[in-house]
Amino acid sequence: MAWWRPLIISALALISVSALSACSSEESLPPPLPISEDTLVRGRELTEGFGACGFCHAGQGRPGEALSGGRLFVDLYGEVPGPNITLSESGIGSWTEDDVRKFFRGNVRPDGDLVYSPLHKGFEWISDRDLTALIAYLRTQPAHESTAERREVSFFERNTTGFFRSKPAVMGYVPQITTSFKTEYGQYLIDSIARCSRCHSSSDTLFSEEGYMAGGREIEINGVMKAAPNITSSKTSGIGEWSEAQIKDFFHTGRTPNGKSVDPAFCPIEFYRRASAEDIEAAARYIRSIPATE
Repeated sequence: MAWWRPLIISALALISVSALSACSSEESLPPPLPISEDTLVRGRELTEGFGACGFCHAGQGRPGEALSGGRLFVDLYGEVPGPNITLSESGIGSWTEDDVRKFFRGNVRPDGDLVYSPLHKGFEWISDRDLTALIAYLRTQPAHESTAERREVSFFERNTTGFFRSKPAVMGYVPQITTSFKTEYGQYLIDSIARCSRCHSSSDTLFSEEGYMAGGREIEINGVMKAAPNITSSKTSGIGEWSEAQIKDFFHTGRTPNGKSVDPAFCPIEFYRRASAEDIEAAARYIRSIPATE
């Protein structure tokens, strides 16, 4: 038996008791999500695999760390720390399941404050099944008290600098793409779970569209700046010479076909290699199909 299955079984019992307690309180929460062992397994695959939650929400951005926040990033408004997303008072312990869903679908906190959407771009289209699994798994993780200073963005900045960055919330049910459609399922993983376009797509402007996976965007982490590479099928500036097997190997090892290792501080490769074999295969299939952009 896998080492983590006893923990999952114990977590299921804890969730069931918590749900009953919540329903009996005067201020009831939304109906509890349907939870099964398979749901928690999927949640773990997403959180520790292509979702790579710890890359932003763990102090060093490494697998196995508590998701208690603190890692610093730089975005359009300047420096911002990844917040605590454990079930503590300084994290999201007071958030209901519905609060978390609204956050994913519309980048809005329970207090109504909007979050800079490009940091979570793609998550709004996560399927209902996978969102249920991710929420369920996060709610099994231990609480850690760790307060990252919350950044305040002024009304002026939000409505000038970020005016063209606002995205409408996704409303209604989001279905799951069946894994039998491997390329389409791979696109879902890349665009809405791993969200590779955050780094690998060039920024859109008032006069031009985003250069999908064409690279060139500069990423700053811990005072170091690097340009994200082109990962389209271009044979001159992208990865068009890579085979599907070589892309799969990259996800497993973090090494390019010429033996160069990717910097795990900039790419969540240490998380990606923990994804299921089925997810890695689908992601590699889709990346191999991305049209060339020079």
